[in-house]
Amino acid sequence: MKATLPLSLAAFAALVSAGCIHTEETVTRDESRVPIAFETEAAGRIFYETLSKLPGSGPYRESSTNVEVPFVFGHTTKTVHGPNTAFNEAVARADTNHDGKITETEAKIFAAQVR
Repeated sequence: MKATLPLSLAAFAALVSAGCIHTEETVTRDESRVPIAFETEAAGRIFYETLSKLPGSGPYRESSTNVEVPFVFGHTTKTVHGPNTAFNEAVARADTNHDGKITETEAKIFAAQVR
């Protein structure tokens, strides 16, 4: 019993002093823009003005995940979403009948939902 305690302490000290493994990963996720048409110029203007007011419609969105086991292992994953992701989500919300064309009425409804 007395011999196992120093051995356990020595193993723990070796583990702690050995350092840790830390990895960082950045994943960029951007997709191509979905094709969309606007019924009128006013519909396009309303849509793009509303899109510019949405959170996350800037140059990119970022999220990160961090997993750590003290003294042994750490892993960080950072996911960066490009601006096309926000555009595609806005198109999906605005084009309610999914015909590939945003009407002025659909654009106004989309703008009212964002406010």
